Formats: sequence, structure tokens, C-alpha cells
Amino acid sequence: MNSCVINKTKSLFGLILLTLSLSPILESHPWGGLVIDRDGNIYFTFICPIDDDNNHYACVWKITPNNEMDHVLKARRSPSDIILSRNIDREIFAAERSGQSPNHNNTLWKIDTPTNRALIPATSGQTQFHIQSISVSKAQEIYFSKDSDVFFRDSLNQTTKLNTPDFERINLTAWGPDQELYIMSGDDIYIYDGSDYKLLASDLKKRNPEDIPFSGANIFFDMVVDESKNVYLAYYGNREVIKISPDGSAGTILKSERPWSPHGIDIYNGEVYVLESTIGDGKWWRFWEEDPGIIPRVRKISTDGTVSTIYSFKPH
Repeated sequence: MNSCVINKTKSLFGLILLTLSLSPILESHPWGGLVIDRDGNIYFTFICPIDDDNNHYACVWKITPNNEMDHVLKARRSPSDIILSRNIDREIFAAERSGQSPNHNNTLWKIDTPTNRALIPATSGQTQFHIQSISVSKAQEIYFSKDSDVFFRDSLNQTTKLNTPDFERINLTAWGPDQELYIMSGDDIYIYDGSDYKLLASDLKKRNPEDIPFSGANIFFDMVVDESKNVYLAYYGNREVIKISPDGSAGTILKSERPWSPHGIDIYNGEVYVLESTIGDGKWWRFWEEDPGIIPRVRKISTDGTVSTIYSFKPH
């Protein structure tokens, strides 16, 4: 297998996409993140279909070889979040947060067959494990963030807070090819080599994006680093995928046409896979079958630049 990415984190933070205008106090809810395993199976976070307006659950969905959908992990409580991550061997990890603030329970799962395994049992100790962003190494050592801090949890489950610059909120992390940790603080990206932090790119977020999906949605949802140290960002707030070269220069490689917006990204065999979704017109959280206006799709940018749709949900 020609794997072009060392490790990446799939994250989503601080956003109820359909209810921003309804409440000034927001809980985090899942709407982003895509990873691909060693066999080319695609996993992404989304909402499980629901039957009422009062319960909604984060799920990890898998696109099977016959292009069917199946959920491989469902959050145990509502409200809930799930962040996806994978390591160099493309093992899949899912960090689940459930319940109401400030009593969130955080659990780290390894997505496995036939049964998922809890690597970190549910804990409310946010300095022991928190799912704002995570990156998992080949040795299953874990880096996670809380607010503007980065924590390291070793194989003995000992947690250490790293010394960091004056960071803003850390929303995304991803491994680079030389085991550097790429950290997105605010809209700046830093590279951490184990001792020093180097600024790669800054001010990546547009202050008034022309193509924002709706007010308050100016966010980055996902990040991945390839073997040539190019960084790819799913910029939901301007409906685009941004590529940042090792010299810090940035450019758009994909625009999502309305009503689609990107919120997940991975690279497999040199090709870029992008998770996008629409914004439906249904009430509250009636997803997919309940509101066919809210659907996911996955597109691929081939090595020759060709863009194709490889999956699009079709309501029954």
C-alpha cells in the first residue's frame, strides 16, 4: 500500500450547525471528520437518523465496498461528539464526548472488528482526557488539547501538560511524516518537533468569507499532512479545501458548490478525499431520512486533478 499520510485527526468543535440562530449557548455536536483505513474503507462522523426532536446521537459511519452505509459506533448519550483519528498503520480511533457541560464524559475507542475496544474508559477528568482534538501515535500514545493547552498521555496512562507558546484555542492537530505534531491554534498552524514550535502559516481564516454557509460557521473542521509535508484543510467557513506548502504558501484546491460545504479530509494513495454536506431545511435534528435536505457526500481529487463523487447519500 502506498500510504501518503502519517497520522491525522478528525475533529469537530463548538457548533450546532442547524441551531446557531436559536440559542446563544452552544454545545459541541458532530459534523465533521473523515479517515480511511489500510484497506481503503472510508469512515466519517455524522448524526445517526433519529425519530424525534429531543434525541440525537453522534455516529461513526463506514462506507462499505458495495457503497452501502453502516454505523460502526454510536454515542451512548445525547448530546454527543465524536472525533476520528488514525495512526501511521491506519488504525482507527474514535474519541467520544457525551453528556452536558461541565460533566462531560470522555472515552477513547479503537474501532475494531468484531467489537470496538475502550482504550480510555469514560472519564470526566478533562486533564486526563479531553476530545477537543486528538492525535494517536503508532505506539498508541495520545496527544490531546483542552482550550489552549496540549497534553501528552503515555502508554502507562500518565498525562503531562506540554510547555507551549501563547496559543489560542487549539482546534486541530495532525502528525507529519517526521513525527512532528502540526497544531492549529486559532487560524495559525505551528509545527512541534518535540522541543520547539515553528510557525508554518498564519491568518488562514478569512474575516468576512464570501461563501460562508451561514452566520457563525466560519471555521476549519479538519486537517491532514501528507508525506511531502503539505497540509490540507477542510475550510467549512468558505466552502473550500486549502493546501499549504512546506514554505507556508496557501492556495485553494477545491471549491464546494452551494449548498455543499467541506468538513472532513484524508489522503489515500496520493488522492484527496473530502467529506461534504448540505444544510437542510428541516426542524431541529431531523437528519437524512427525516430531512432529505441534510445529506453527506464524499468526493475525490485524483492525482491528475480530476474531481469525482464516490459517495452521495440517497434518501429512501
